[in-house]
Amino acid sequence: MANKEELGQLITLEQGKPLKEAIGEVNYGAAFIEYSAEEAKRVYGDIIPSPLADRRLLVLKQVWNKACW
Repeated sequence: MANKEELGQLITLEQGKPLKEAIGEVNYGAAFIEYSAEEAKRVYGDIIPSPLADRRLLVLKQVWNKACW
């Protein structure tokens, strides 16, 4: 990430965290955003015909009762 030091300095100034911890927090948040963006590329499901011509129905297949991390 290009601006992690600058963002870490902002967190340090606003919250009083040590710089190393603030940069770690920036990296941690960036990893969540990257993970979510990569998962958005993989929308699993089927598109089925709709009774309305201008609409589509997307059926998502998901696992239920999955242990969260």
